[in-house]
Amino acid sequence: MQTYLACFDIQDDRHRRHVAALLGKHGLRVQKSVFEISVRSPEQLQKLHTRAQRWLGEGDDLRFYHLCCECRQKSHAMDARPVADFPLAVML
Repeated sequence: MQTYLACFDIQDDRHRRHVAALLGKHGLRVQKSVFEISVRSPEQLQKLHTRAQRWLGEGDDLRFYHLCCECRQKSHAMDARPVADFPLAVML
């Protein structure tokens, strides 16, 4: 499982709603245009890129920042709470 911080700046309201819904299927919204998402494989991330690309117009921006396990453990909110710990559940 790989975790990413996905951030976007999308001008069109309809397109922005579609991208937010798509990202919401993979993780948690932590701010209006920021999601913490998890994917199982590079192929799943590529499918997400392909689906999101159709909703991006000229001047729009969608970025994925990889969050390694160590990076997530060092991350925190301003009130000292740890950030979301992905994955939320592990199937064995």
